[in-house]
Amino acid sequence: MMPIGCLLSGPMIDKLGRKTALMVTNLPSCLGWLLLSRQPASLYVLYTGQLLVGLAVGLSTTPATVYAAECITVNCTGLRGCFTIMTSIMLNFGMFLTYLLGTLMPAYVVAYVAAFVSLAAFIFIGLLIPESPPWLFGQGRRGDAEFSQRVLRIAQPILQTSRAMSLDGDTAAAVRVRSRIVDRLAEPDVYKPMAIMTTFLFFHQACGSFVLTAYMIQLLGGLGVTVDNYLVTLLAGFTNLAAMVMLSVLLTQYGFKQLSYVSCAGYAASMLLLAVFLQCYSGGDALVNNVVVIGCVLLNMAMNGLGLRPIPYAMLGEVFPTDVAGVAGSIVACMSSVFNFVAVKSYPYLRIWLGPGVFAVYGGLALLTLVFVAVIVPDTRGKTIKQISDEFLRKKSDSGCDTGYRKGSIIADEVIF
Repeated sequence: MMPIGCLLSGPMIDKLGRKTALMVTNLPSCLGWLLLSRQPASLYVLYTGQLLVGLAVGLSTTPATVYAAECITVNCTGLRGCFTIMTSIMLNFGMFLTYLLGTLMPAYVVAYVAAFVSLAAFIFIGLLIPESPPWLFGQGRRGDAEFSQRVLRIAQPILQTSRAMSLDGDTAAAVRVRSRIVDRLAEPDVYKPMAIMTTFLFFHQACGSFVLTAYMIQLLGGLGVTVDNYLVTLLAGFTNLAAMVMLSVLLTQYGFKQLSYVSCAGYAASMLLLAVFLQCYSGGDALVNNVVVIGCVLLNMAMNGLGLRPIPYAMLGEVFPTDVAGVAGSIVACMSSVFNFVAVKSYPYLRIWLGPGVFAVYGGLALLTLVFVAVIVPDTRGKTIKQISDEFLRKKSDSGCDTGYRKGSIIADEVIF
């Protein structure tokens, strides 16, 4: 259900608003966890609960990052990465907390806790969070947009693109823009970042970023680890979460690209080292096996959390123009969910066919991801969403006249209002 949730999130974000989309996400989540908490459990009720939770996860992939990029970090673009990465941090914190609670209490109690969190999120978002000013302005609601801008203390202009400027005081124009959404997807400031981010997320999933998480218990048991596999899984989850928190701190000093280099290189090293060890080690010493395998797994989780897993999703909130951020981001997130499904489901067969070589394949793909990031992925650090969009448009022409025009348009955006 995750790809379906991703596809639904885009139109919902653009039609209902960022705040409403955040609220709606919690409804299937709350209902799904309540179904999972039922005792005695019915198989079909459990299936329905899992489907609803999967739908909620898909719905949640885009709204928070778009909201953070548009509203929270407008005054200081250097902090945008810290806040857009919070979606991944909180997702992994929820996963870690679920596994931790699962070791301490029955599963149905954990489901009740998750349902309560979803309900509390729905209430607090409705009471405390204002709607996105750029979205309100795009709907022709200038008064609401200016009020929301004051509440959020946004000092920068709420207009993000020249297209949004044409909507000033003209609600009918906003309707026409929404009716031409397909045409917008064919423009370079939309289709270029969509192609780049889809490819980035393909590499991100293909190199097994979520495979170890999905098969951690079976993987550790199959590799002969004698330490309690559930304890190692909790430690791996905590390592991944701690790495993401460290990433949010490092993003105040470094950009997504620079940290992606470190993450991809470290991830590749962990996979290649594990493949070589499993291929060459003949067994016999349980201590050596435990140290190397657990060490590689923890290094993998650390490097994964330091960039490869959260950064592509965080970038979805800042590489698309405001008027299509919801739709474009949801399409890319949907494709990522499909890639995730294929990667996770194909691992058992690859493990049978390739043996330890499957980890070498993941390591090689991580190195290809590093090359792709270095050559293709744009550097967004310190740039506004308008400037990022202009760069994709500017690549159509390298003439000095065009460059001068673009610089002038960026300066003009700074003095709106």
